[in-house]
Amino acid sequence: MLTTPPTTILFTHYGDDWIRGSERCLLDLLRYLDRSLFHPVLWCNSEIMAKAAAALAVPVEVSPLPLLFGSRKPRFSIAAYCRLLRRGLDIVDKYGAKLIHANSGAPSQCLNIIARARRLPLISHLHSPYPLYERITLGLHHASVSIAPSNSVIDQLRGDGVPAKYCHVIHNGIDHTSLDQQRPIALRSALNIVEEDFVIATTASLIHRKGVDIIIRALNDVRKRGLPAHLVVIGEGPERQALEHLCQSLELGPYTHFLGEQDNVNGLLRSGVDLFVSAARQEAFGLVLAEASLAGLPLVAPVVGGIPEVLLDQHTGLLVPPEDIQALADSIAQLYASPALRTTLGKAGRRHVLQHFTIERNVTDFTRLYQHCLAQTGLSMAWHRHWRWRQVSIKICAQILTLAHRKLSTLCKQTIQHLTTASTTGLNVGSGRRGQ
Repeated sequence: MLTTPPTTILFTHYGDDWIRGSERCLLDLLRYLDRSLFHPVLWCNSEIMAKAAAALAVPVEVSPLPLLFGSRKPRFSIAAYCRLLRRGLDIVDKYGAKLIHANSGAPSQCLNIIARARRLPLISHLHSPYPLYERITLGLHHASVSIAPSNSVIDQLRGDGVPAKYCHVIHNGIDHTSLDQQRPIALRSALNIVEEDFVIATTASLIHRKGVDIIIRALNDVRKRGLPAHLVVIGEGPERQALEHLCQSLELGPYTHFLGEQDNVNGLLRSGVDLFVSAARQEAFGLVLAEASLAGLPLVAPVVGGIPEVLLDQHTGLLVPPEDIQALADSIAQLYASPALRTTLGKAGRRHVLQHFTIERNVTDFTRLYQHCLAQTGLSMAWHRHWRWRQVSIKICAQILTLAHRKLSTLCKQTIQHLTTASTTGLNVGSGRRGQ
């Protein structure tokens, strides 16, 4: 009996040289993708990502992925862009790819051309919101299909006029089996936290967007109320020194514990932690919230981005207004005072994750999408198919007017300030002359 060979999918990833949210999502997808159906190949710009994919027996091609109009140099090199296109076409031909999956918006800038040149469907997997300027310069409106982990991300394209049938939500999935196998440790003993104290944990990259500074200020608030609370911070990043300085200035040094990057996060969360808190200023999905729920922890997090799709208010945790220190502290105090409520929320959160955010469900949804795209010959479409000039033009004009208004306001303020300074100087000079 003849067997059909697996279909080759070219996955592309553009990012920093680390493994965090979007990288973990792609690696989990590659790990659990049915190899009897699909043969994955990865093209990326990160050596760390390349090594991780190679360990999964995935063929890897590594090269720089320069962007036109990007923030990194070269910002506008036509020669580099043409070399990138040639490289991409060579990779598609070398492996015989039949479908392309871009694991962020950035690669779409070149993949739109590569996919059309080889008449292949292109899936653009957006892990974060993109401003209108980047949605245009990266060509996000021109992918065959766009996927996002939450409605808050994909609604940008829907608002630009991309038809709903080309925009889908596939929630991130977590490898719950592997995470459940992580062993707890004697965390309280290691950090000298007594059994009666209340342990709050957060997992985040230590960058401004993740809002760890807000959690520290909320900790300061609840401790002033007399709560014996400690904060455990799991993660690393450029803001660590500033955050540690903030803790010292608030005299929270003995009550804040920075653990850095950890490989055993789920085990740590099951090591005597009472509550998981996020104060993210922007969040496309909230993978760490799903992992904390899997660990059976109640959640407190802001109404930001895709978080309300992960945290069900009053059912798996408590939602608070974004960047509201007082509201965050109030919710922490409420859950400290109610161990029964914490238990109820934690159990409901674990059930919710196992029903909606497993890697099995994620892989199943992507498998269906791949099969659908491969069966639809019209998905290698003309450039205008997803472009809605009216909606996008209105947004461009609105942004230009907003920018012009800001510039004009700034100019007016500077002019008034200059005239006021000049007038004051003139009065001072006049007074001096009369005094003579």
